[in-house]
Amino acid sequence: MTKLVTGTVLAAGLVLGGAIVPSTAQASACGFYVAPRTGWAYYRHCIQGVYTRVRVKVETRRGPGSYICVKPGTVGLGPSSVVKFAYYTGKLC
Repeated sequence: MTKLVTGTVLAAGLVLGGAIVPSTAQASACGFYVAPRTGWAYYRHCIQGVYTRVRVKVETRRGPGSYICVKPGTVGLGPSSVVKFAYYTGKLC
């Protein structure tokens, strides 16, 4: 279900990911998930009442992966064939 991401694909996913809209059930989940129909990997940062950007580690199959800052809401990370997993590091941006 989860796959990894290279820096180039991650950058493309961050740019193109916003155009793909996950289903209501997927959009309500917090954290990492993969849309079953599209195979696209997402990270949803859930927060209420405050605008906080968090640091997320995106794990890839090739190389060490990368860190990104995520604002509240959902960000597309790239195809699940490249993105293995993403998680909150406990730090703010």
